[in-house]
Amino acid sequence: SGYTFAFSKNLITSFDGAVGYSLGGARVELEASYRRFATLADGQYAKSGAESLAAITRDANITETNYFVVKIDEITNTSVMLNGCYDVLHTDLPVSPYVCAGIGASFVDISKQVTTKLAYRGKVGISYQFT
Repeated sequence: SGYTFAFSKNLITSFDGAVGYSLGGARVELEASYRRFATLADGQYAKSGAESLAAITRDANITETNYFVVKIDEITNTSVMLNGCYDVLHTDLPVSPYVCAGIGASFVDISKQVTTKLAYRGKVGISYQFT
């Protein structure tokens, strides 16, 4: 069977934020996020740092000459999204359910190799008006 990397769930190096503009019941948001996941050692390695290494081959069977080694210390994901949101109920209450759809880009960095991917999102929630 294959090897699976274990990654941290580090909330300290992750964030999401959005700023927007309200147009009555509709809103436009610009959202950005950053997430970092470091590889974790599970104590089964003879050498320190071995949890970040993997031998990769294109053939079904690995031999002494048909592989290369990759080192993955961490994976980061940075995303930028443009969201359109709509308040479902228009009342005088400070609470309103909403729906959003968004599109943008996600930049995935694995060992300093960055790949850009199309990102999209749908979300539902409840907004609360403070003022």
